[in-house]
Amino acid sequence: MKKHILLFLTVLLAAAGLTSCNREEPTIVTPPPPPLAAIRINEVYSRGDSLNPDWIEIYNPNTTAITIGGYKVYDNGGLAGSKPKKEIAAGTSLPGMSWMVINVDTADASGFGLSSSGETVWLENASGAVVDSIALPALGIDTSYARTPDGASVWARISLPTKGVANVVGGPVQPLVLNEVFSRGIATDPDWIEIYNPNTAPVTLTGYLIYDGGGNAGTKPKMPFPAGAFVPANGFYVIVTDVTTEPYGFGLGSGGDEVWLENAGGTVIDRQVIPAMPVTTTSYCRIPNGSATWQISNTITRGASNQP
Repeated sequence: MKKHILLFLTVLLAAAGLTSCNREEPTIVTPPPPPLAAIRINEVYSRGDSLNPDWIEIYNPNTTAITIGGYKVYDNGGLAGSKPKKEIAAGTSLPGMSWMVINVDTADASGFGLSSSGETVWLENASGAVVDSIALPALGIDTSYARTPDGASVWARISLPTKGVANVVGGPVQPLVLNEVFSRGIATDPDWIEIYNPNTAPVTLTGYLIYDGGGNAGTKPKMPFPAGAFVPANGFYVIVTDVTTEPYGFGLGSGGDEVWLENAGGTVIDRQVIPAMPVTTTSYCRIPNGSATWQISNTITRGASNQP
């Protein structure tokens, strides 16, 4: 009897083992990858000129590249159908977390200038669906309208523009500098001072002041820059200082002088002692432009690159 019981138990355990070994493993379902975020308009600049046209920057907020060939940007003309929409070339890929700048104020039929007083622009994908749009406000010459940070829902005016790089409110700005001084002026060609902008975007001169010892001592007003004046990107602005119709006018001493440049916040950003100028055909300038080296030059380069 015991033998029969032991045999029965052995068979029962073997059957249980076979059942356990033959059990199907549970199916593991891999969740689908999260959907890609849409390409976005990221920054807009509407105060361009022939050298630096109006542009729209788009941004890929994903970590992977997206093919954007066939995407289009446009303003009211493209929306209304009165002109072609500006299309991105077939096969174009935008890497993850990267930017692409589209110059929109071009000579072709799809080109459109952005109004400095404000307007709306659109971005549509290759299927023709609008994926983003933005109504930009009036902008200053040194200001763009941008998402801060990149890809975010918050827009702000930023100075200087951050074309093709990360958006930062109040982005890095290199100070303007005194770049060339002419102190041997006459009535028909008065004394002047040249300002240089080392930045890759224009800088407005609103609120900036320039002066000599009289302005520094407070015996006369400091000279303001004209309303609307600005220095182009990597460019020059010349201000005539020897004016006789305003109390702030000052002539530069041909035997030597000193001048100051103050920004709109009241901070002196540059100051230079000027030596005696030997003849009327010389100026005192930085060579190269914006460098720390000043010298007397025999080539006067008013509003242009300095030369020895």
